Amino acid sequence: MINTKINFEKYWDFLDDKFDDLLEKGFLRLPSISSLDLEQVDQLISSQISKTTYTELTKEHKLFIEQILLEKCLVPKLYELAQKEFGYQGSISNQYHIARSVIPGDQKYRAHFDSHIFTLVIPIRIPKPDEEHGTIGELVFFPNVRKFPKNPLTDLFGKIWFKQYSSKSGMNRLSQKKNMNTNSFLNYEPLLFIGNKVFHSNNPVSSSLDSHRLTLLAHFFDPFPNSSVGSLLRKIRSR
Repeated sequence: MINTKINFEKYWDFLDDKFDDLLEKGFLRLPSISSLDLEQVDQLISSQISKTTYTELTKEHKLFIEQILLEKCLVPKLYELAQKEFGYQGSISNQYHIARSVIPGDQKYRAHFDSHIFTLVIPIRIPKPDEEHGTIGELVFFPNVRKFPKNPLTDLFGKIWFKQYSSKSGMNRLSQKKNMNTNSFLNYEPLLFIGNKVFHSNNPVSSSLDSHRLTLLAHFFDPFPNSSVGSLLRKIRSR
């Protein structure tokens, strides 16, 4: 059991009057979880993840999101919003949880849209910047740069068109036309955003740093679960 002073039933109630902001801006910063024993959480989850960047839901990962009442308190709120605002007709269990662990010197720019409607980033271990001000894996994102895809084809075509901006130079070009945001997560504030409307990537974790970076990514409600690009990639990863 994690040590915490946070009442997570009340914590998720923070969202109740913030959904208009989420829809308008495309993203929402949540209150900090720095009072959790995140070092313990990092050790437990890291002990079960693979050497690859992404690891699907492990036992300790699952236990953590149960302890913060994600399924009990957050998911019903997002499910109702998805049905009301995006016409989602799928199952509430349509979720995808992964741990993203990046070692110093690893990970390149791979900007993309998620296939799910909502994405929640939970920071667990964020390396501190070094004296040379190297990047620490910051999330770089462009809110609401495309409309909500109405079908698998518009989703696919939109992803193909934005592929030209998936590199660092491409994101720099896009930033001249669209609003670019950067989130370091040094304050340990989780970030909730509309995954299939927000184009996003991560800066590399500088090789000069002495710590890995661990975030938990929770994806909710793929509107095209049998035909999206994301569903295909998830099937490939699970092999």
